[in-house]
Amino acid sequence: MKVLATLIVSTLLSGQVFAQQDFLSRLPPCAARCFSSNVPQSCPAGDFDCICADTTFMTTFTACNAGRCSVVSMLQATNETYAACGIPVRDKTKTLIGPVASLGSLALVMVAMRLTDRAVSAHAQLGWDDLLIGFSGAVSIGMNVPVIVAASLGFGRDMWGIPAHNITESLKWLYVAYFMYMLAEALCQISILAFYLRIMVKPRLRTIVWTLLGVVVCFGIANVFTMVFQCTPIPFFWDGWRGEMTGFCGVDVRLFLKGFARGAIEIFLDLAILTLPLPMLAKLNMSPKKKLQIMSMFCIGFIITVVSCLRLWSFVQFAHTTNPTYDNVSGLYWCATESNLFTVVACMPALHAIFHKALRKVRGISTYASHGQYASEGPSKGSYLRHNTDQRRNPVPFGAIKKATDVTIYRTERSGSDVELVENRPI
Repeated sequence: MKVLATLIVSTLLSGQVFAQQDFLSRLPPCAARCFSSNVPQSCPAGDFDCICADTTFMTTFTACNAGRCSVVSMLQATNETYAACGIPVRDKTKTLIGPVASLGSLALVMVAMRLTDRAVSAHAQLGWDDLLIGFSGAVSIGMNVPVIVAASLGFGRDMWGIPAHNITESLKWLYVAYFMYMLAEALCQISILAFYLRIMVKPRLRTIVWTLLGVVVCFGIANVFTMVFQCTPIPFFWDGWRGEMTGFCGVDVRLFLKGFARGAIEIFLDLAILTLPLPMLAKLNMSPKKKLQIMSMFCIGFIITVVSCLRLWSFVQFAHTTNPTYDNVSGLYWCATESNLFTVVACMPALHAIFHKALRKVRGISTYASHGQYASEGPSKGSYLRHNTDQRRNPVPFGAIKKATDVTIYRTERSGSDVELVENRPI
């Protein structure tokens, strides 16, 4: 029995030794030397439960890897060590793919509905606001698709759990996404202001809109150029993480967000754009219920301000991270959410008119089926309802006197503009 027990113990120990040797063979040479020179003597060879529980060793091992290994080798060593210790790689890629794809699709559908309605309507023409929101919708595709591709490459996982090539490729896609985000946001703001210019007639309000338009254009150009040239050289944005090339990046939070300067300007512009029409809407000649509905529609845009604050806070946290592919998920998520929400808000007045028009048509069809038939004498004559009496249903007795009466009811077409609003004017 003693011989059998000795054989069992020897087998277990040899298995642990082989496990440690297999672990060392998967480590980069620099990390293997760090492990062998610092492994705690109190733990049996290959006993990873004991080794991983020794926080002093883990801290020393990590510091040794950082000093002796390249960034790629250090990430590989971290991944192998965590796998041996049973620590899983965290994954938030679904947090990016699902919401960005769904909200981006919603924004794109709303843009398509708005442009289609304006293009086929006989009483409306495509304006600058429509063209700008269409361009913004196209640009938002160039933002949402790169975010989804980057997430599919592993962006959203712990950095040590992503192959080195995928890290570089995902950062290239994110470079495109951030550029498109800056451009799409500026185009949405300009589109909303162009819409205001189309519906506002008071000189004072138009002056305010033109002033805001100039500020938004200048601010948008500054944002785009800051994003494009934030790294010197530009490839340092996606290759700099390796530590194998010289360069620097004035990251958004460190250069343009420092002191919350950019965030304060952006939130101010959002609030100014969204609150500008509210005083005019309050004076509209309509029922309080409808007035409240329209004002609530504009007030939904204030969610964007909250999202801007969350995005700003996420980037401030990201400035100090050593695990950017995981810690930057929230910042990227709020960027995409903010841009897509801006597109949705910019299309809401037009969508309100579309649904209102569709409801009128449904009611018109119902009236037509119940009472008669519409006809038209020309585009400038309006349309009218012909009411014919069914003689078979009301037979006239033989020899009786019959009298016929033609009744013509005129119905004029309403405006097909985005908002059919009339201000109260003093008489």
